[in-house]
Amino acid sequence: MNDISKDVQFDDADLGFSDYLNLIRFHWLKIVFILSIGFPLTIYVTYSKIPIYQAKTTIVVNENPNSSFIMDFNGTRSQNKILNEIQKIKSRSVAKKVVEELWNSKRRNNLFLFGTRKAYLRGDSFRRKIKSFISLGLLNTDKKVSNHYSEDYSIDIGERFCGDILKNMQIFPRKNTNIIEISFNSYNAHESTIIVNKIAHVYKELEKKWSNDDAINSVNLLEKLVLEQEQKLYNSEEIIKEYKLKNTIYDPSGNVALITEKLNEIVNSLYNFNAELNIIVEKKKNINSQLTKNEKDLAKQLLNDINQQVNILRLEISSLELEITQYVTQYGKQHDLVKEMNGRLILLKENLNSNVQKLIGKGYRSIDPLKERQEKITELLILESEIIGQELRIKEFNKLKNIYDKELTKLPDKQLEFSRLLRDVEIYNSNYTFMRQKLEEARISLASTSGKVQILDPARINRAPISPNHKRDLLFGFFMSTIIAIGLVFIIEVLDNTIKNPIDISKYKLTILGLIPSIKENKKPNLGKSFENLRSPDKIYRRLITKEDPRSPISEAYRSLRTNMMFTDIDKDVKSILVSSAGPGEGKTTTVANMAITYANLGKKTLLIDTDLRRPVVHKVLNLEKEPGITNFLSGDSNDFQRIIKKTEIKNLFAVTSGVIPPNPSELLGSNKMNTLIDDLEKEWDVILFDSPPLVAVTDATMVSKAIDKIIIVVKVGHTDKKAFDHTIQNLKNVNAPIGGIVLNAITQNNSYGNYYYYYQYYNYYGEKK
Repeated sequence: MNDISKDVQFDDADLGFSDYLNLIRFHWLKIVFILSIGFPLTIYVTYSKIPIYQAKTTIVVNENPNSSFIMDFNGTRSQNKILNEIQKIKSRSVAKKVVEELWNSKRRNNLFLFGTRKAYLRGDSFRRKIKSFISLGLLNTDKKVSNHYSEDYSIDIGERFCGDILKNMQIFPRKNTNIIEISFNSYNAHESTIIVNKIAHVYKELEKKWSNDDAINSVNLLEKLVLEQEQKLYNSEEIIKEYKLKNTIYDPSGNVALITEKLNEIVNSLYNFNAELNIIVEKKKNINSQLTKNEKDLAKQLLNDINQQVNILRLEISSLELEITQYVTQYGKQHDLVKEMNGRLILLKENLNSNVQKLIGKGYRSIDPLKERQEKITELLILESEIIGQELRIKEFNKLKNIYDKELTKLPDKQLEFSRLLRDVEIYNSNYTFMRQKLEEARISLASTSGKVQILDPARINRAPISPNHKRDLLFGFFMSTIIAIGLVFIIEVLDNTIKNPIDISKYKLTILGLIPSIKENKKPNLGKSFENLRSPDKIYRRLITKEDPRSPISEAYRSLRTNMMFTDIDKDVKSILVSSAGPGEGKTTTVANMAITYANLGKKTLLIDTDLRRPVVHKVLNLEKEPGITNFLSGDSNDFQRIIKKTEIKNLFAVTSGVIPPNPSELLGSNKMNTLIDDLEKEWDVILFDSPPLVAVTDATMVSKAIDKIIIVVKVGHTDKKAFDHTIQNLKNVNAPIGGIVLNAITQNNSYGNYYYYYQYYNYYGEKK
C-alpha cells in the first residue's frame, strides 16, 4: 500500500473531459435547481404567447413589351429585375396605399393592424386575477380596450401604420423564376389573408400605373407633334397652290425632279431623326425627374466612359452612311457597291450596339450604388447614347442637304422655288403620316396595357399558426436552461479563489505528499472518555483518527503521508518536521497529531511540540495539561526540558505543550536557545514534530524553520485562499526554508475532482477491503 501511495504523481496540470463531467456531477443540485425554474418558465412563456398566423400569395413578374416599345423605337432593352421588384413591393408607397384601402374599408375598426382588435388567450381572465393577487393589486390587470377610429384617411395615418405593414411582411423570390412569394403575419388568420391579398393587388395596380407613365407621356407628346405637323402641311399646300396660280408652273422637269427627290429624301430623314431625337429627349427628361442627384451623376460618369470607347465606331458609321448616300445618288440602290456598303453598315451598327450594351452593363455593375434604380439608370444611359447617335446622323445628313441645295441653286429660279415648295409639301406629308402612325400605335399600346404583374395564387386562410411552436420552444428552453446552469457552475468555479485541484499547486513545483479525506464524513467510533470529540476555540473538530479507527481510509492516508515523508530525502535523515498552513482552520493540528501517532505506531520514539504560541490546542487534542510547556523552557522559568515532556496514552508518543502564552512568540521561537534545543532533540529522538501557527499572518514558523529539517504545508481543499497560499510559499522561499511538500486535507466528494476524486475513491475502496 505504501509503495502504491509513493508512486502517486500529479504531473498532469490539465483537467480532462471526465474531470469536467465530475465537476458537473458535484454541482448537480445547482443544475437541477436552475432547470426547475427555467423549464417551467419556458412552458409558461410558450403557452402564454398569442398565436401568429401567416398567409401567403404568389405573383409573377413578366416583361411588358408595349410600354417599352412606345418610348423605344429601336427595340426593347429593359431586363427582368426581380430584386428591383422586391424593393418596390417593400416600398412605403405600396404600404401606404394598402393602409389607405384598409382604412377606407368596413373592417377598419376590427383589425389588429390598427389596434382596433385585441388578442386574448384562453384563461386570460384567470391569469389577470393571479397577477393581481400576486402583486397585491399593484399591477394594472384590467382588460385592454380596443381603439375605435372615425376620422377619414390622411397622410399621417398612412405614415403611422405603414411601418407595421412592412414589419410583418416577408418577400422571397423563387430561384430561377420570375415568381415572388409574399407573406404576412397577423394574430388572426383571416386578417393575414386579407392583408397579403391586398398587398398583391395594390402592387399590381401601382406597377401598372408606373408602367403606363411612359406611354401616357408619349401619347401626349405625339398628339402635340401631329397637330403641329398637320398645320405645317396645310400651310405648305396653300403656299404651293398660290405659287402655281401665280407663275403657271405645275411640275419640275429634268434634273430638277431627280435632285428634288433626293433632297426630299434627305430632308424627310432629317425630320424623322429630329422627331425621334425629340421623343428620346422627352423620355430622358421623364426618367431624369425620377432620379436623385447621385443617380444622375452616376449616369453622367458612365456615359462619359461609354462615349470615349464607342465614339470611333460612331464616326465610322456616320462616314459610311454619307458615302452610301452619295453612291445611291450616283449609281442607285441596287448597285453591287451600294449593297456591299450597306452590309458593312449593318455589321458596324450591330458591333456598336453590342459594345454599348457590354460597357453599360460592366460600368453599372462595377460602381452601382443604387440597385433599386438600376433599370432606370441603364435606360437613361441607353437614351443618352441614342441622342448622341441621332445628333451624328443629323449632322451628316445636313452635310448632304447642303450639297443638294448647292445643286438646286444652279437651276432656274422659278423651277428652284417650285421644287422647294413641292419638297416641303412632301416632307410635311411624310412627317405627318409618320407621326400619325406612331400616335395610333401609342394609343393602341396604352389601351391594351395590363401591366407586367400577375397574381398567380391568391392567399387562402391558414388555420395553423406558425408561432408558437410548442415542441421547438420547449426543447429550446430546456437546452438554454441546461446551458445556463452548466455555465453558472463553471462561473462559480472560476470565481472561487480557493485551491481545488493540482493545477493550482503545480506551478510552485512542490511535491504533494498526501491526500487526506475529510474526517467529518466518517462515522463517529466508540471512544473512551479521554478521546471523545473536542471542539477547538475556532469550532473545528479535531480527531485522532489514527488512534480511534486505525483501519479507516483516513488512517491509511496518514500512514501514506508518513511513508512519503520518510522517502522525500533519501540522502538525509529527516528528524525534525514542522507542520503549518497558510491560514487558520485548515487542519494542521489534526494532521501533525495523526502523523505523530503513525510514527509512534511504527516504533519510533516520537515527540510532538506545540509551537503555536498564539492559539495552542495540542493539549486539548491529547487531553494533557497546558503548563508547563515550551514557553516555560524558552523564557528560562524551567531549565530542565525533560520536566516539561508529557507522556501520552499512545505508546512511543510524547508531547510538549505550549505553556503560558507569551507576548513575544516570534522572539522566543527564533532564539538561539530554540535552535540549540532542536539540535539536541534530534540527537535524542527519532522524530520531532512541531505544530506551528498559520504562516500568512505571523512569522513564528518562519523563525523556527531555520533549524528544521522539513516543513509541511497543509492545504484544505476548497478553503485555502490562493493568494494566502502564494504569499506563504514566497515567504518561505525568501528565507530558504526547507519545504518538504504539500498535504491536501479535507477532501470530500463535494470538493474533489480530477486526480483528487480518483484517490478519494481509492482510499475509500481500500478502507472497505481492510
